[in-house]
Amino acid sequence: MDDLRSGDVNEVGSGATGTVLVCDYVGRRTEAPISSLGLEAYGFTVQYLLSPPYPRELTAAAYTDALLHRHGPFDGDVRAVLAYCMAAPIGQEVAAAVSSADSGVPLVLFDGEPATASSVQQQYLLAADKIGELLSLGHADRAPSALKPAMLSERPQEALRHIHEGLLDLGDRAIRLGDLDAQVVRVEVDMLASYYVDWLSHLIAAYNASWSPWHGPAVQIVSREHTCADEWPGASSTDVIRVPTTRQELLRHPDVAPIVLSILNEERSRV
Repeated sequence: MDDLRSGDVNEVGSGATGTVLVCDYVGRRTEAPISSLGLEAYGFTVQYLLSPPYPRELTAAAYTDALLHRHGPFDGDVRAVLAYCMAAPIGQEVAAAVSSADSGVPLVLFDGEPATASSVQQQYLLAADKIGELLSLGHADRAPSALKPAMLSERPQEALRHIHEGLLDLGDRAIRLGDLDAQVVRVEVDMLASYYVDWLSHLIAAYNASWSPWHGPAVQIVSREHTCADEWPGASSTDVIRVPTTRQELLRHPDVAPIVLSILNEERSRV
């Protein structure tokens, strides 16, 4: 690729056409979302694939199939797939699905990384802690039932059921320990548990990734302390561009939009 750091935003975005597919599970995080790039203002059709209702498929391939069935089909005018953090494996499956046999679309990753069993465990514990806090449970009473990491790949449906039941059980604990309206508590906890199960389903799917090759380039745009792979699995080539900013501000940094627009403009010139 040409030097992706160069180029004026107005120049690379002028007359832009085409579709950009985005895999970014925003939730309630503090980090800037991919939508902060404002690509729509430069003429691109931006399709945010990760929006409610979320799939509860538990492999990256099946999760991607569900997303594309809902949002697609796409007409071959996809300029790039953009993915944030642990949505990277889902983004890669999307790129593989929309690439042709002889021309792979770019996969642009922002602090991209694989999902791990420990990250699923950590997010499960965090979800339980948040629900327990809202229920005024003490810290000792917020710990959910333990999840065996091997279940995530060997029996993912069972793992998700275990997670869901573990979160719902917090409501029953609160009812037993406090003078609470059982019906109200169960309705509220059911809504909260469903919210977190959507997120944890996404992580389990990303963890169960096949890393499909798609014969296209990967561009990793990373914050200053992010650890990334020198060669992204399945890519025809890998570029790493480190931006001197924090993870929280990566997608708001003034250098990032011109980099992305340069990639999209290069793809336009090939059509």
